[in-house]
Amino acid sequence: MILRIVLGRLPSGTDADVLVELRDRLTRAARAVNGLESLIVGARRVTRDAQPHVVEAVIVTVWRDADAMTRATVIDDAGFIATRLDLDFTVVRTDYFEIVGRTFAALPSRSTALLRILTIRSGPNEDTRLMEALRDQQPRLVELGLVASLLGRRVVEGGEVEAVNVGVWPDRATVRAATGGSSEVPMFARELVEWQDRLHLDLYDGIEIAPRLPAAIGPPIFVLDEGLRIVDITAAAAAMLGMPAQEMVGQRVEELSMPDPDGRVTDWRALLERGSAQGETAWAVPSIGVVILRYAARRDVPIPGRHAVLVRRRQDPMPTEEDLDAAIADAFSRS
Repeated sequence: MILRIVLGRLPSGTDADVLVELRDRLTRAARAVNGLESLIVGARRVTRDAQPHVVEAVIVTVWRDADAMTRATVIDDAGFIATRLDLDFTVVRTDYFEIVGRTFAALPSRSTALLRILTIRSGPNEDTRLMEALRDQQPRLVELGLVASLLGRRVVEGGEVEAVNVGVWPDRATVRAATGGSSEVPMFARELVEWQDRLHLDLYDGIEIAPRLPAAIGPPIFVLDEGLRIVDITAAAAAMLGMPAQEMVGQRVEELSMPDPDGRVTDWRALLERGSAQGETAWAVPSIGVVILRYAARRDVPIPGRHAVLVRRRQDPMPTEEDLDAAIADAFSRS
C-alpha cells in the first residue's frame, strides 16, 4: 500500500471546524475514487510577515496500490484534489512512502482530531533499528489513547531512509497527558535519541475519513460456529474490523488473532470450554493492518452451536455481559 502526503495551503478562514462541515461531502467524493483506502485532511493557521493568515494544510491518503493511485491522479495532485475531492487546495509538495504498518484502536471520529506527523531520517545502516523502534512504540501509543497510526518508509538521496509515522489522536489534551504536558514533542523520545537531530514533528487539526468502512449501524456483533469461523456479522461489527461484511464471513478468528507485545494470543477455544469470555485482542486484518479490539462473548447464543461476540475498538469501554445481552437482543430482534 502507498502512503501519500501532500503539503500545501487552504483558503484563509479554513480551519478544522470547516473541515468537519465538509466531512460528508469529502466522504462521498473519496468513496468514488477507486483504490483510495483512507483520507486525512489537516489544517493549521500560521502568521507570517507578508501573509498574516496563512492556513497550512496536509492531505494524507492511503492507496491500495501504485496503479490505482496513478490512475486516480493522472492529471496531477492539484487536479485530483480540485476535481475528485472538490477541495480548494494549493499544492506545495508531495511525498510518497511505502506503508509498513497500520494500527487502529478506534473508529474515525465525527468531530476533529489531532494529526501528528513525525518524520525521521536515518543512515543507510540504521533504518532497521529505526523501524523496529517505531513499530515497538505502537502498542504503547494505543495505551496512551492513539486512534490510528500509519507507518511508512522511503529511500532518499545517498541511500538514507526516511521514516514517517502519521498518528491520529482524539485531541491535544490526550497527547499532553501522554507526554507529561506538551503536545509538540515526540513520544518515547529516549528511544529515538539516536536520531534526535534528524527528526521533525508537525501538528494539524483535522478530520479522518475511511470511505470503504461499512456504516456502523446497529450492534457490533458477529457469530461463530463450532470451528470458530465467522458465519454472520452485523454492519457495525464489520466497521469495527475495518472490512465489508461479506469479506469477513468464513474467516477463522484464530487465524486473525495475533500475539500481544508479551507474545500471548487470545485463546478463543476458552469460549467453547467455559461458556463465556471477555478481554482484549489484536487482529491482523488482511489489507487493513492491526486492529485492537475489546470483546465479550457467549457460547450457544443465539442458538446451540452458534456463539455471539460483541466487539468494540480499544479506545471504547470494555463491553460487559449486560452490553452483550442488549446487543444480542437488538441484533436478533432485527432479523
